[in-house]
Amino acid sequence: MTIPVWQFHLKKAKENWLCWQNVYEHTGPAADNPLLVDAAKFGKFLKAYSVGRTVRGGTSGQLRELLRSSQFPLQELLEDATGAILDEQDTQLRTQFGTREGQHGLRSVLSKIAAFLAPHAFNAWDTDARKGLKRLQRRSVQVRTYAEYCANLNQLLAGDLGERIQDACRNKYPTRYAEERDRFHRRVLDRYLMDLGGRPRRE
Repeated sequence: MTIPVWQFHLKKAKENWLCWQNVYEHTGPAADNPLLVDAAKFGKFLKAYSVGRTVRGGTSGQLRELLRSSQFPLQELLEDATGAILDEQDTQLRTQFGTREGQHGLRSVLSKIAAFLAPHAFNAWDTDARKGLKRLQRRSVQVRTYAEYCANLNQLLAGDLGERIQDACRNKYPTRYAEERDRFHRRVLDRYLMDLGGRPRRE
């Protein structure tokens, strides 16, 4: 990739990080993260990331409260970097909150919430990013579940692409917190894969 292209990915990832900095960098209990505490911020998130349409109409407030409650294994989900628990919760919640009477699940919205609350471990389940992954690997990639998606992305970060992302990010992290672990690297990887998958660029 040329430097200008990486600069675009870095620019967009940095804008995103700074816009949601208090969410990404929250260090208290996950249930107290501003994304889940602030109803207006949660609504903004659903709209900005086009996941409001994946939640059954009139239930987003109920979903937000459930995610914060002791009934939902939020901390366990965020500590399971394999994504298996996220897949399990998608299956369990889709009947109550999914659209078209549960035919459309919550994998996308849950993955995006996880990517905000545990940015070092999760990436968003995104249509264009999955297309980009298939194009990049030039083979039949198994991405039927979020766990399979995670495994593929972790493999990319551990390889040559991960090294290229680290090199591109050197001395260009938005904050010191973003610099630690793979927090910002995963945001740049998201942008890179979405671009490969055909997401229109907006400078």
